Amino acid sequence: MSNQNKLIDDIMRTESDISSVYNPNKKVAPKGMSALGHTTVFPREDNLYMSKESIPYDEEQSKVWKDRPVFKNEALKEWMAYAVIGFLVGTIGIFMKIAEEGLLELALHMTQTRIDEGSDRNAWLSYALMAGLYGTLGGILTTYYGPAAAGSGVAELIGYLNGVNQPEFLGMNTLFTKVVGVSFAVSARLAVGKEGPLAHIGAIVGAAVLYIPGLGLEHLRNDETKRLFIAAGASTGVSVAFGSPIGGALFCYELSRPNTFWRFTMIWKVFFAASLGTFVMAMWNGIRTGNYLDWSGA
Repeated sequence: MSNQNKLIDDIMRTESDISSVYNPNKKVAPKGMSALGHTTVFPREDNLYMSKESIPYDEEQSKVWKDRPVFKNEALKEWMAYAVIGFLVGTIGIFMKIAEEGLLELALHMTQTRIDEGSDRNAWLSYALMAGLYGTLGGILTTYYGPAAAGSGVAELIGYLNGVNQPEFLGMNTLFTKVVGVSFAVSARLAVGKEGPLAHIGAIVGAAVLYIPGLGLEHLRNDETKRLFIAAGASTGVSVAFGSPIGGALFCYELSRPNTFWRFTMIWKVFFAASLGTFVMAMWNGIRTGNYLDWSGA
């Protein structure tokens, strides 16, 4: 009898925890449990998973959506949205390149100054101090302002495209943290690169473009269509990182393998966005270096 009462109490406590999480009037701090080892605690004490929701992708299959009025130039506006994605991701890519070069130049200048003074020890300390400073600033920014920017973002991207609504995955604070934090991390000479983060950055831009005022893209703001733009943005980010539009388009196809959201009508749109992103980055780089006709710097 005592075991039965304990089981009933556990079930009621679990239901109370779940209702308190979904009750907006009752704030409950999310709790987590260590992922290491095996736990015999039942019910589980963590509720982090409750803050994530699945994304509905069935809106385009509804009769309301299929019978909606189709406005003029919708197809043209869709191509325009892909063009804006390419332009913005390429511009962000050149900004990150300039920031990384400037931060590295500052660190190397301070190190070279100490070397010219004849102090190898001070030179080493100066370089280590600057690298530590860059890494610390990037870590603080990620920890306290944009926690969703931690990691490369590719795993979260695949999860999102498969229907897992990762909190703050597409937030503007995540975008800012990703751009600035990666610039600091690369300049700190950490064992990281910007290829994965650029895919995450491109995904955020792909979603954000649909909400730019004045473009008239309201009809594209459903989860089904937005997923295609997020995938295209991620592909553009990969293209900008490697200077390979074809590779970026194939990356989009690879992202779709766990599910069936890929449409072969996307291939030219994704390739167009990826090519434009690579071209825009090369164009900005040519303007920056004074070689206006040299667009090979992607």
